[in-house]
Amino acid sequence: MSGNGVEFGQVDLSSCDREPIHIPGSIQPHGVLLVVDPKDLTILQFAGDVRFLLGTEQERMTQLTLFSLFEEKALTLITARLNGPSASTLPTLLLGLNARSGSFPLDATIHMQGSLGVIELEPARRSATLAGDPVAQVKSMLAELQSGTSLSGFLQLATIQIRQTIGFDRVMIYRFLHDGSGQVVAEDRSAAVDSFLNLHYPASDIPQQARELYCRNWLRLIPDVHYTPTALLPAAVSPGDVPLDMSHCCLRSVSPIHLEYLRNMGVTASMSVSLVLGDTLWGLIACHNYSPRYVPADLRVACELFAQVLSLQLESRIEMERSAQRRGARAVLGDLSARLVQSKNVLMALTRTTPTALDLIRSNGVAVCLDGNVVTLGDTPPPEFIHELVTWIRGQAQSVFQSFELGAEYAPGKAHAATASGVLAVGLSREATDCVIWFRTEVTRTVSWAGDPSKPVVTGPHGDRLTPRKSFEIWQQLVQKQSIPWDAVDIETAHAFRLALLELHQVELAERERKAAMERQNLLMAELDHRVKNTLANIQALVRQTRGGATSLESFTQTLAERIRAMSHAHNLMASARWQGASVRKLLQEELAPFRSEKSPNVHMRGDCDVILLPKAAMPFTLVVHELTTNAAKYGALSTAAGHIDIDWSRTGPDGPLRIEWRERNGPMVVAPMRRGFGSALIERSLSQEINGSCTLTFATDGVCCVMLIPAEQLLTQEDGDDGQA
Repeated sequence: MSGNGVEFGQVDLSSCDREPIHIPGSIQPHGVLLVVDPKDLTILQFAGDVRFLLGTEQERMTQLTLFSLFEEKALTLITARLNGPSASTLPTLLLGLNARSGSFPLDATIHMQGSLGVIELEPARRSATLAGDPVAQVKSMLAELQSGTSLSGFLQLATIQIRQTIGFDRVMIYRFLHDGSGQVVAEDRSAAVDSFLNLHYPASDIPQQARELYCRNWLRLIPDVHYTPTALLPAAVSPGDVPLDMSHCCLRSVSPIHLEYLRNMGVTASMSVSLVLGDTLWGLIACHNYSPRYVPADLRVACELFAQVLSLQLESRIEMERSAQRRGARAVLGDLSARLVQSKNVLMALTRTTPTALDLIRSNGVAVCLDGNVVTLGDTPPPEFIHELVTWIRGQAQSVFQSFELGAEYAPGKAHAATASGVLAVGLSREATDCVIWFRTEVTRTVSWAGDPSKPVVTGPHGDRLTPRKSFEIWQQLVQKQSIPWDAVDIETAHAFRLALLELHQVELAERERKAAMERQNLLMAELDHRVKNTLANIQALVRQTRGGATSLESFTQTLAERIRAMSHAHNLMASARWQGASVRKLLQEELAPFRSEKSPNVHMRGDCDVILLPKAAMPFTLVVHELTTNAAKYGALSTAAGHIDIDWSRTGPDGPLRIEWRERNGPMVVAPMRRGFGSALIERSLSQEINGSCTLTFATDGVCCVMLIPAEQLLTQEDGDDGQA
């Protein structure tokens, strides 16, 4: 038994959300898996038809080493992956290896699992698409996406490209919704199969542990759902050892429950590729075929890389739409805040002059409750219900309360679903009865499900054992007493509005703090808009720089993934720096990591100490470094292979300011701009406005130079650091 009392394969749908699918102890039979000791290359475990692929009997496998299985050239490549600097938990691919006793070449996928090396072998098959070049294939696929203007059109083009690449009967993009269920939002299919477009699937169809695995391993292929699993022998390396974690194995055997689910749909072959935005599983590219279908290794690499870049572009498109929504909310919030400063009557300021509180957040009605009085605009429930609702909401102890189905949480709300199915509420002050509530009306809609979602299971042939449903005929449900859900920007705006109102109660500091808050808000929102516009350019720069330095497909894929993760880490550190001290060296390293080359160290950092910035200084400093880095990648030293950036920092004494100098060289010739754009303004204003520091930007012909001064009172501490290159 596993730690949670459920064994792999010994489950039904009442316990499949706890099935340990990452340790199945078996593989799909279209390949061979070897578990080896990287030090002496002995074979510790194996699974699959080793006689067919390796020309060796099963009885001899654990007595052999890799030396007896592979030719010298292939062995050199394998050992480099197991013991070299590229050894990683992320799988890498080797194409066309030759075994000593084998009659055909093999493709190998290799990764480290703890102290063990895991090697997966499949017969080498090459696609005819673009001469089997995955990078060229991905480039061609991405080029076709650019004609998609809307989000739905963009996703539709993605399904077409995947289907043209792998030739499955149906390719869908399946998006996870706010309640965990999923919807098919794009589809490309052959005329011989039914359409699943716009169908909904209950959250139980994809258990939570499967979703977590999709975030770790982007692609899963099942060439034939009728396969018989091949056990890993022996079951453990040593008696009492935990089973092998196969999270990153492409041959990993999948849950019998899932295979039964696919068979009930009539699907014979399946491939799923993840769409991950940040750290969140946004959806899947789901591919179905109605006969056995194997996807060659080079095409799998192309599809996985395509999905990774598609995820980044998808995130950029979604963020651009949110940015436009934020700009509108920011303008309304600015007008409301200015009016509230001058007005002595908050109720009138929010409800009687345009723009009103109703214009701040997309809604059908709003109620402003202050000192026992209620003023409403638009479609709202009656005042007596609003008073009761305010009391209940404040009892939830949430600074911002939101619901798109109020009646499910607050029973009296069912009677007012027509005007108050959706509720978003914020407190105006620390008084329990002072708040603003936005309302959304009921949106009655018909949802088409792939089968009855209330009956996701049926009693199977084993008595009371629950098995996946067999009916996937369209089942329509009339959804009532729900509104359109509140999105992330709605909730962000509500938080910003609440903070603005709370500041009004600090009378002595209200004017000064309000102006400072608005300036910070405008600067940060403008920077966000600017960053979103540069996102696609940054992605293209990463791909271009990685391709230029790559010596093989494997190094290209791995380096691109690492640089994307480095960019994500830099953004996370920039956010967390608002609340805790941050190292200057760390901030620089995280921001510049995606642009640094191992073969040609194009960024040099040198400081006589590692300085810790206070939170108030860390954010504007990070913004300046980000802007300098972005400009260097687009126009300066990071845009060419020969370019270099030198960054030096020092203090003039224990009580002196921190001086940081950024100097670019060997890049394109610099031409001073005729006017200051947003980027230059952001660089020169951020430190002075936030912390009374300074930032001087000069445009010498041989490279941009920026000198920053951070006051001593913004420095938390000093730690001895080396004087070497960072």
